[in-house]
Amino acid sequence: MKWSLCLISSLWVVIITALQTSAFMTPASRVVHTQQSSLSLAQLNSDSITTTLVASSSLHVASESGLLSTENIKTAFNIATFGPQLPWLFLILLPNNVITKKLLGGYEIVTICCLVHFFIVSASIAQPDGTAPMAEFADVFDPNGDPQRAMVGMMQYPNFVSEEWSHVLTWDLFVGRWIWLDGLRRGVFTSHSVLLCNLIGPPGLLLHWLTCIITGKGLPKNEAKSILEIEE
Repeated sequence: MKWSLCLISSLWVVIITALQTSAFMTPASRVVHTQQSSLSLAQLNSDSITTTLVASSSLHVASESGLLSTENIKTAFNIATFGPQLPWLFLILLPNNVITKKLLGGYEIVTICCLVHFFIVSASIAQPDGTAPMAEFADVFDPNGDPQRAMVGMMQYPNFVSEEWSHVLTWDLFVGRWIWLDGLRRGVFTSHSVLLCNLIGPPGLLLHWLTCIITGKGLPKNEAKSILEIEE
């Protein structure tokens, strides 16, 4: 338990440090350009309008250079994309290795992925127009409209793409880990199923079920039957 907590804490500190470093790397020219724009507007507009514009400009600069900036969302996107790939390799190539069992036997890696996704969601909401896509997202669930077109429209928002991508990758890893654990528990070969789960998600689970049936192991036990007392 202590090892698990230490790993989660260490990995999260690394992620936060990377994001903070990215935040401080905002080009100075962006700040200079913003200040110059504010000065130009001050010369062309009244004092009251100028004050509002300068305040708005300062808020924009603070948002862009802070922890919840667009650049840090991009960094988190990269972490969500490339971070899980090493665990996937262990699951696929070395399913029975002690390192794989140590690395993915607990919830640490999946928890880190969840935290990265949570950061992307939180940072996106903090953006000036962060809640704008929410109204459009409702169109995806409008049966009288064109849900597919609405979803395509949502993809124009980089932050939405970042959220959805990290969302999918996190759940794929969670299911891939479950397939691997079931294989270890019941002696079922899982490398091909885990690989497919990494590539295209749900079909990997279907392949695992098919493998279980073909090899005579049967489908994994449905714990819900005992919990809900469902009779055959």
